[in-house]
Amino acid sequence: MIETPARITRLDGDSAWVVGAAPSSCGACAGKGCGSSIFARVLHADEPEYRVENSLGAAVGESVVIGLPEGALLGAAISAYLVPLLLLIGGALLGQQLAGELGAVTGGLCGLVLAALNLKRRSAPATMPVVLRRGGSGCASH
Repeated sequence: MIETPARITRLDGDSAWVVGAAPSSCGACAGKGCGSSIFARVLHADEPEYRVENSLGAAVGESVVIGLPEGALLGAAISAYLVPLLLLIGGALLGQQLAGELGAVTGGLCGLVLAALNLKRRSAPATMPVVLRRGGSGCASH
């Protein structure tokens, strides 16, 4: 299970919206910050909120630890990156065989459309992050 500390910002039925509450730097860089944290501050000035299952009934403002099964992250990466790439290449190869260069372009675009439709169909994640326990501090752990 991949775990990280968070703070609940709002509730929505059985779900909660959280923002990451990880420290500004972990012990690896001795408080100097790292390139990742600098880019995160520049690209995401506002802290992004994430929807999680709130099976513990934690309240707004509470510090919690949220978790996601390790396989869920790999599955999401495959669905978002590998499947569209394979459909793009497969469509382009098929189009090339059927109609030359224009067919390759058209087939590649059709592959990307199929990938987008597949992602839209699977838009609801099979495994949503869940509140594991109350109280959360320190760096993320596995």
